[in-house]
Amino acid sequence: MKKAIFCFNLGILLFSLFVFAGSKEIGEGNSVQINATLVFQDPDPVEPGEVVTVKFKIEDRGKASTEDVIVKIVPKFPFSVYNDAAEKNIGKLRATSIGSDAVVVEFKLRVDESAVEEEAELELLIKVAPEVWVAYTNNEFMIDVQTQDAVLDVIAITSEPKQIAPGETAEITVMVKNKADSLLKDIKFKLDFSSTTLPLAPYQSSSERRIAQLQSNYQNSMTFRIIAQPTATPGLYKIPLNITYYDEQAKLYTINDVLAVTVGEIPKVRAYIKKSTVLQSNGAGKVTLEIANAGSSDIKFLEMTLLPSEDYQLITPSSYFYLGDVDSDDTESEEIDLYVNKKAETVKIPVLLKYADANNKPFQQQFDLELQLYSASQLKKFGLMERSTAWVYLLVLLLIIFGIFQYRSYKKNPEMLVKKWKSFFSALAGRFNGKK
Repeated sequence: MKKAIFCFNLGILLFSLFVFAGSKEIGEGNSVQINATLVFQDPDPVEPGEVVTVKFKIEDRGKASTEDVIVKIVPKFPFSVYNDAAEKNIGKLRATSIGSDAVVVEFKLRVDESAVEEEAELELLIKVAPEVWVAYTNNEFMIDVQTQDAVLDVIAITSEPKQIAPGETAEITVMVKNKADSLLKDIKFKLDFSSTTLPLAPYQSSSERRIAQLQSNYQNSMTFRIIAQPTATPGLYKIPLNITYYDEQAKLYTINDVLAVTVGEIPKVRAYIKKSTVLQSNGAGKVTLEIANAGSSDIKFLEMTLLPSEDYQLITPSSYFYLGDVDSDDTESEEIDLYVNKKAETVKIPVLLKYADANNKPFQQQFDLELQLYSASQLKKFGLMERSTAWVYLLVLLLIIFGIFQYRSYKKNPEMLVKKWKSFFSALAGRFNGKK
């Protein structure tokens, strides 16, 4: 029972304190009739972290007040009182103090740094008599809080492939993120291909894309298909990118950026043995190595190094050669001296090439060049070696020696020599006759 009585009395007390809380006028007839108006906000809008000055005009359209009028600001997030008092005594109000006779009350408030973009409510209480307050707590006073810019951030631009070969296509993706506190609308992307020096164009698609809306802290991407002209010169090209969008207050924003696109292809470098005077194992000679650029783009800073091998011994003073630039569809060659150490059909010559493409991207390749060796019979067969005539000279020498001995025998006993030769030829003729 006591508890019920206590609750009843408390309700009566609260009702008496705020009996006029929803009203802007006090009493009837010639009583005090308070009216408060928000007349000033500076800055407008205010940004998170800033201090805003607000001014209220307090009017009394009725009888003069008999008590001092207290104006109390009731800040709630994101507002707080800044170097100021939350309550201000404006004294007694004269009767019908309106217009220029009204009292202006000023407050300084700080906006929290974590505040979001919104119309934030500011509450006000006015005490016009003991225990009598007029309350403005139903969204009567709204403060415009906005970030300085509705930020749309371009967080990534990617290309697939990363380098576009002349005549080939690629997909360019632009990723954006809404870093504003509010919704962004009608986001339009446009690539500008109007420059005559730009060897790129849209491919099977438009140069414009659109995102209807993007929520705060969300991200989205747009993809463009482009093609490089077949005659495009390798290099880095910039495509102007224009982005426009609107915030929730229909304010227009514009971003001007560029897409960097690399045009070029992976170099097609070939290394081979052009000619050689080393034809057999265990022999020395000159070998001409040739490097060919079989691609459509130039290569630069070409270096060639002969790597160590057990198959041969390099006679040339240096194993390093700088060949420089090699244009498309061109070659460079270098002649080396070497000695083949072992007996084999082939000898491998390992070669390391270092170079850069037209966009100065470094490359490195190793080639194991095969030097074909031949036997003596193969060389004679191919006409690369003359057949030996030593047996002819030996035969002639033997005939000369035989003739000398026969001549000496003839000098000593001619009849005997003639008889021997007759006997030899008779026997030889008999053999032939017998075979017949």
